[in-house]
Amino acid sequence: MKNENNEPTARNFTMGLQAALRQQRLLHGAVKKAGIWRQNQDYDDFLQEAFLAFAQAYVNYPADPEVDECFLGYAYQHIVWRLTDLLRKQRYRQAAPLSDWESWHHVSDDTEMELMITLQELAYDRNSIDQLIIRDHFIKGQSLTTIACKAQLSPRTLRKHRTQLREQLAAILDDTKH
Repeated sequence: MKNENNEPTARNFTMGLQAALRQQRLLHGAVKKAGIWRQNQDYDDFLQEAFLAFAQAYVNYPADPEVDECFLGYAYQHIVWRLTDLLRKQRYRQAAPLSDWESWHHVSDDTEMELMITLQELAYDRNSIDQLIIRDHFIKGQSLTTIACKAQLSPRTLRKHRTQLREQLAAILDDTKH
């Protein structure tokens, strides 16, 4: 964009929101593409996020979004990715951190003590990452993201180790039940 002196002007967020108001079909389409339907109770919130993502794409776009015909495709993809990330985070927050362990909450004190002893024995034979997951995640209930930050590890690595530990613990616990 250029002003009357043919000098480039800075794009701001307000201009992006005004452009978003002119592209509501694109926004609704991107929300739909992300798998969010009008019946969803959070539809309006996600639509608002789509407006904000469009405005952010408008500000960050390297060329002039008013002239470049590729901008709408760029903005559409930016919105879909942003909403997909939000959905993933929402599902993660709503999921129980130890959902497959919930069946063990109704067990007796003796069984719970056996479970804790089994966890300690398992931790004793494991590497430091597994010990960290057993102690901080399984026992203390901390999130893997928090543990990853503290230990300077990737959450992906911790999720991989947690999955392996869960499988091993399930096998051990199945053996103790029989």
